[in-house]
Amino acid sequence: MTKKIIALILSLAITFCMVALPASANDGKGSDYPYIFVHGMGGWAPDNKFYSMSPYWGGGLSLNDTDMIKMLNEKGVETYAPAVGPLSSAWDRACEVYAQLMGTVVDYGEAHAKAHGHARYGFSYEGKALMGEPWDMQTKINLVGHSFGGATVRLLTSLLAYGNEDEIATTGEDTSELFKGGHDLVHSCITLSAPHNGSQVANILTDPQFTILLISTAINMLGGIFGNNFLVFSFQLSHFGLTPAQDEFRALPDFKGIWNFYRSNDNCAYDMTLRGASELNKTIKLAENTYYYSYTTADDSMKTLNPIFFISGAMLALTKGMTIDGIKIEGDWAVNDGIVPLASALYPDVDAATAKDYEDSIAAGEKIVPGRWYYLDTMYGMDHFDFCGTKHYPTSFEDFYFGMVDMANSR
Repeated sequence: MTKKIIALILSLAITFCMVALPASANDGKGSDYPYIFVHGMGGWAPDNKFYSMSPYWGGGLSLNDTDMIKMLNEKGVETYAPAVGPLSSAWDRACEVYAQLMGTVVDYGEAHAKAHGHARYGFSYEGKALMGEPWDMQTKINLVGHSFGGATVRLLTSLLAYGNEDEIATTGEDTSELFKGGHDLVHSCITLSAPHNGSQVANILTDPQFTILLISTAINMLGGIFGNNFLVFSFQLSHFGLTPAQDEFRALPDFKGIWNFYRSNDNCAYDMTLRGASELNKTIKLAENTYYYSYTTADDSMKTLNPIFFISGAMLALTKGMTIDGIKIEGDWAVNDGIVPLASALYPDVDAATAKDYEDSIAAGEKIVPGRWYYLDTMYGMDHFDFCGTKHYPTSFEDFYFGMVDMANSR
């Protein structure tokens, strides 16, 4: 009798929990996989002092202290946000994310470092693994990239899955595990307003070759005056010699580093030109077991556009009808969110043959499968920075991210 009573009580308790307790945002098939949020060009991470006042993921530049990373963790969604070079190339940033996950020294690869004139190794994250403990390379993760963070997470996913033959040929057994490939570790790769195919703004700003030379010179000067942190930015360009090494207080003038940064095209500015993005896309492969989703925004009305995009928005408007790097700026190329054309944000051109509309696929009863891009309905009336919390969504900023997590976790 006693056992029956205990069994009845346990049954009632389990039933109560299932009915009365709300499902958390991380319920679902992928619920145990951590989320890694990678910021875009010019972004900053939680390790920056400015972040508490205006989180990149939540406040943007609005001085709103809503921290989406903290909020997701509080709701049971394990979430982290690494700090990567705000002006670095997609390759260098992918290496930096990997090193933080592993709690090791950044290894940019010997072949890549020689080709671009910088040091092979960067900052050390030994004892400071992003997730508390070094990634076991068995647990899958979800990667989320805003803006140029999209190229970063795409390349990281591809390197984990397929590696890099040049690095293996150059260093053999000394090759970083990142470049060896064979790792089916990314559950979903999610991009937010990412310039998959570049932006005309990058062409306009960087095609005058002296622009990058001026930028690299300015960064080296700032590294000499302020060290590794200038306002919200930690440029993290010590591998070029432009900013201090991890254990140094100030950077020294480095004319060779300035020249190498200028001539190497190993920076986000080149990666975001239309030709640079095209070259990058040819090196990135879709991982066959990873789900790919893209979210896009469009707001080229100067009345509602965030003031920080007035200049870039005007530049994009001027390019309408022009042909840049072989691409005619018309149709979705002429629609943008203030800095990224819609045609660029939907999916990489190299994957156009298999890309599908997510909502249409769901409505048709199709199964969402890995290894192809699914683009969600474009959010009109929203600019490039709205994913960073500068404007509420139709319901709320928080609802968007929990909805995104629920979608990714459902598979």
